[in-house]
Amino acid sequence: MMAEEGKSGPRPRQGEQPQKRQGPPQGQGTQQAQGGQRRRRRRRTPPQQPQNPRPGQVTNTTATPTPAPPKKRGQKRPAGEPRIGVGCIVLRGEEILLVRERGRWSLPKGGLEAGELIQDGARRETFEETGLVVELRDLAFIVEFQAETWGHHLQFFYTGREVSGTLQPRDPDRDVQEARFIPIRQLREFIRFRPRLVALETWLRERRPRHFVFNLDKEPAMLRKRRRVGEGGVVVPVPSLDDADGEPDF
Repeated sequence: MMAEEGKSGPRPRQGEQPQKRQGPPQGQGTQQAQGGQRRRRRRRTPPQQPQNPRPGQVTNTTATPTPAPPKKRGQKRPAGEPRIGVGCIVLRGEEILLVRERGRWSLPKGGLEAGELIQDGARRETFEETGLVVELRDLAFIVEFQAETWGHHLQFFYTGREVSGTLQPRDPDRDVQEARFIPIRQLREFIRFRPRLVALETWLRERRPRHFVFNLDKEPAMLRKRRRVGEGGVVVPVPSLDDADGEPDF
């Protein structure tokens, strides 16, 4: 009996709880576990982050843009959502590139497609309306205007340099009839929409980006001088906005 008791230890008496084995001193196991975690953590290497362009940086590609599919006429955005427009300024010495769309002259521009980046949209619209592939340089200006009858519009215009292409409209909607370079001094004979003309003339003087805001319910939308240049550079009279049957070329 004594030998058996020495091997297995004394048996607990009736009613007593068996004694538990004592582990390592308190905190020792925790420190070892933390030390292992620290060692494992030191062995880890952070994943490499992708190199993203800096904010505001112009990203360019020399690939020929793909024209967008024709739009369904009469499509409208929900109320309160601004219509995003994108366009480009292309210069040749003292001349500037304009397009004649539905009888009105303007800079190459158009609406942004769903899921399209603003810079990509500016290149695409320039290619569609003029046939020229351009390399974007800098943001020239932002034009924001609103009117009760026309809604809220936000338009981004970039400066661009010709890369390739032929001066021939490729508009899938067939709204652009002509694209050509005109002398900068004759801008007011071609462009009548005041928010765009004021922004463009200011940029031509200052050559720095600015944000222009116009409330067309409280200020005029068109120039006082009602002149339009038609085909062949012939200046023809234009009725006032109140007498015209349509809205300006946004």
